[in-house]
Amino acid sequence: MTEPYIYYEYDGITLWRGDNREVLPMLPPRSIDLVLTDPPYAAAAATVTTGFQRDKWGGNWGDMSLVTLMASQTIGQPFLAHQHQVYWFCDQFSFAALVPFFFTRYALVQSIVWDKDILGVGGRYRKQTELIIYASTPKAPEMDKSHADLIRLRPIYADKQHPSEKPLPLIMQLAAATDWTCALDPYAGAGTTLVAAKALGRQAVGIEVDERYCEIIASRLQQQALPLALEAAG
Repeated sequence: MTEPYIYYEYDGITLWRGDNREVLPMLPPRSIDLVLTDPPYAAAAATVTTGFQRDKWGGNWGDMSLVTLMASQTIGQPFLAHQHQVYWFCDQFSFAALVPFFFTRYALVQSIVWDKDILGVGGRYRKQTELIIYASTPKAPEMDKSHADLIRLRPIYADKQHPSEKPLPLIMQLAAATDWTCALDPYAGAGTTLVAAKALGRQAVGIEVDERYCEIIASRLQQQALPLALEAAG
């Protein structure tokens, strides 16, 4: 695999192209005070429990080691500031494994439900929601009491440039809830966390292994119409 390198860097926003397992140890100590990321939710073998897929993967429910391994590569690492916050996207299966992981490491752990207001894939009950774990250390920046743990926001799938891309207004709403200096997204995807940080006038570090998406991220960051994103989030 190619050695990690900085693919884009401008005005406090840095995008690394490479494996985050190699990039994360290079981040300066105590430099990150917000993690806002949408990692792969879980291996299919650990989550598929019905139909022909169960026979294909063996139905080995309970093996969530990959989920917590991905979290451990970020959480508790030296690059995190003493006071920081985390938004970690997950599904109902990875949520079950991640809550105990976060609960033993943070003073506050909460769940946020994103209601897409539209039916998605599924068996008898089709998916309409995704989950987000919010965690914060003691003395992390406070937020006002106007934020509900349910966010209803319909995605525009025609605009997606990544299979798992989250809507910019959703990421903006999370990122704008409190004060922070530098955000990290170790699974950058289409770069929405970086775009939100730029729109808010703050710093961010993203890591993406696939050069296709690095190109998309750099293109999004170079666009000049970012004030529209602030209006959408408001």
